[in-house]
Amino acid sequence: MVNLSVGMSRRGYQVEIFCYSQGDLLAKPLIEAGIPIHWHIKRSRYSFDVILALRDLISRRNYDLALAFLTTPNFYTILAGSLLRTNRIPVVVSERFCDLPNSVSWLERFVRQFYRIATHVVTNSHHQRINLSHKYPWLKNRLSTIYNGYDLNIFSPAVSEPDNKPLQILTIASVSPYKNGLVLVEALNILKRKYNLFPRVDWIGQLVMQGERLQYLNQMKAAISKYELESQWNWLNQRLDIVDQLHQHDVLIHPSFGEGLPNVVCEAMACGRPVIVSDSLDHSHLVQDGKNGFLFDYRDAESLAQKIKIFVDMSPAERQIMGQWGRKFAEENLSLERFVNDYEKLFLNILRKQGDLCSS
Repeated sequence: MVNLSVGMSRRGYQVEIFCYSQGDLLAKPLIEAGIPIHWHIKRSRYSFDVILALRDLISRRNYDLALAFLTTPNFYTILAGSLLRTNRIPVVVSERFCDLPNSVSWLERFVRQFYRIATHVVTNSHHQRINLSHKYPWLKNRLSTIYNGYDLNIFSPAVSEPDNKPLQILTIASVSPYKNGLVLVEALNILKRKYNLFPRVDWIGQLVMQGERLQYLNQMKAAISKYELESQWNWLNQRLDIVDQLHQHDVLIHPSFGEGLPNVVCEAMACGRPVIVSDSLDHSHLVQDGKNGFLFDYRDAESLAQKIKIFVDMSPAERQIMGQWGRKFAEENLSLERFVNDYEKLFLNILRKQGDLCSS
């Protein structure tokens, strides 16, 4: 949303942000771009005063359109911009994740009923758009997919390509059953037993957790110990030097089967880094198997081991070509310019239709 705000502002649109929680780090580029931020810090988890404050802001500033990302902001904006005002403005909401099996919360189901009065719903993945159209047929004609955009000057290929021995694998993900880390542990064990290969894994992601996530982390650690893979596995916790890490590793492996558009896969391709990803979600839209990366069956460790083995056997030149195809895909489909273009077209189309309705 910060990237979109800055991009739209640079094109001459008046953009303003409403925030109800602290976010100084994300506020910095907005302030630098001269984009006003209206703060109203919520008093509690369920704060009706936030909706009233947003409604009053919309009334005072006479905006043409409102946009929100994520469940709670979507709910607040629909109410403030549509339900509680006589002079309604178009409200666009966006979902950034996917519906996992048996895990859609009551809050998400509740909020989605209010999508009936939203002007449009954007998803950042095709599979979530299709999922929503099946669950809520009344929403089908007000749904679209817009992929995230990335700064391709920041996420850019390395000056020289790595050729590590043994293979250096990078995984960037939180730890949960849906991130599917156990399949990577199992694949390492297969590579060791069947092929006498010992690739190393660096896993970047938060390790302070509880509940289901903690249980899954403990399962992964137990499996690593059981297969005696400790020397091949390194927990790096959270890192900020993601581009440098992508440049230093030979391949990104992403076994996840539960999220929206996977940012780390897109960022890796933008950096010219080959990827090995599960054959789920929108991965088949991002990766052509054998061209700019590999797809594997996320339920089958043998499938992942086979793709790693193929990658190990590739020459440095072949790996570089694979990375170049990934970069080309990013330039054509994942740039910030394309991202802003798509939202601008959507907004203008909505406002044009609204004008047609008002004049008829």
